[in-house]
Amino acid sequence: MIKEQLDIPANNKLSTYLPLRTKSLHYKFCWDTVLGYFVRVFYGKEVKKITVDDFKELCKKRLSPKIEEEPDFWLVLEKMYFEHEQIFKISPELLIFKAVKGEIDTNSKKLGDMYLGLLNGFNVPSSAENNLNFLEKEIKSEFDNFYETGKGKARENEETPYLPFLTELFQQDLLFLSKRPQYLLNNFNAFIRLYGFLYVSQMALNIKNWSNGAPTSKPCYFIIDNEKASDERSQVKNYGYGQLNEYLEYLFPYLVMNETLQEKGDIKPIWQLFEGLTDDHISKLNDFGKDFVEDRHQRKWYKKPLNWTNTNDNNELLAQLLDIAHAQFEKGKGGLTTFNDTVRKGLLGNICDPFIQRRGRAGQVLTFNQDYIVLLTNLAIGEKEKLRLHELLDEFEARGIFFDKQSQQCLIDFYERMGNVERMSDSGDAVYVRKTV
Repeated sequence: MIKEQLDIPANNKLSTYLPLRTKSLHYKFCWDTVLGYFVRVFYGKEVKKITVDDFKELCKKRLSPKIEEEPDFWLVLEKMYFEHEQIFKISPELLIFKAVKGEIDTNSKKLGDMYLGLLNGFNVPSSAENNLNFLEKEIKSEFDNFYETGKGKARENEETPYLPFLTELFQQDLLFLSKRPQYLLNNFNAFIRLYGFLYVSQMALNIKNWSNGAPTSKPCYFIIDNEKASDERSQVKNYGYGQLNEYLEYLFPYLVMNETLQEKGDIKPIWQLFEGLTDDHISKLNDFGKDFVEDRHQRKWYKKPLNWTNTNDNNELLAQLLDIAHAQFEKGKGGLTTFNDTVRKGLLGNICDPFIQRRGRAGQVLTFNQDYIVLLTNLAIGEKEKLRLHELLDEFEARGIFFDKQSQQCLIDFYERMGNVERMSDSGDAVYVRKTV
């Protein structure tokens, strides 16, 4: 796990777990491309370099014999399925056209790789076709003629999941959605954005907890977007946006040091790195730490004197290595603060942004709008028809989404307006919530 030869890196570079880089231009993503890139791995398929227009011609050729008595009918079909991106509403697999091999920009690919790491090799062979009409089945069959199966698995098993609990839920929720292709199509982008936030936030909230084993869901409090925010709501104030913003500061330096210490192609999470440390590593890591501090002083990346203290304790040793990496970027101590600010702002403004709102004197808060509540509720209930409210909230919290008592009452009011609440008076006034799909 630890490199045989530990050299001091001249730069702080990161290529694993998160698309973190230190220039703002690197956070310009094309979410359609990210979705297409993800879909090709999720379905284990790759299309040859072909455009939607090329595909349209293939479909025309396939359907022409079936409409030869009314050749003008093709113009109707063309308008129905090939204008205004209607083709992408036939089947989730067709979203692959949004990321044809060789046309994927680097930023979107790096973000897509984050989702593939979370996916951890899970895929499904094909989407269900039960809801397709005759014409749509013909178009889907034409697509099935030229894709290559077993492709698009480049990152499978390359990276150990950093958040195993979230990977398990991500796979479970994707399997649920894959059985309902039209619902998946209508909510695919929202689903990807939701898990993008959950992955970044739970990674940040777990990043300093590496000595306690595999990560678990950490409290992260939201309000409903039509609620008022106030300082009196202590859980929202203490475990909401402010907490997330604080922990994001550690992501880049900690992950860079984690990657620096390990062999390329076999990078483990920090919590696994710690579990794998033995007495044989102590001397080498102490020498590395001492040389690292000296190098960063020479580069003037520390504003204040920093000393390395040799230790034989694995916990103290790794904590000190992570601290000297963070000190380069720490306000008041490091000379690279601006670069880490770019990382933090890039994550908040381009991946976490659907769940952040400014609320007057309360400042920034984490919010859920009604569309995301419906999606989250359906995912949490899954294959069951309904859940008791407290069971539903447990499922939310398992995914890293917490609501205080005031928001929970707003949730009940919202569900009642939607008509998907059952009150069972013979069960102690238990409140059940039904899914909508």
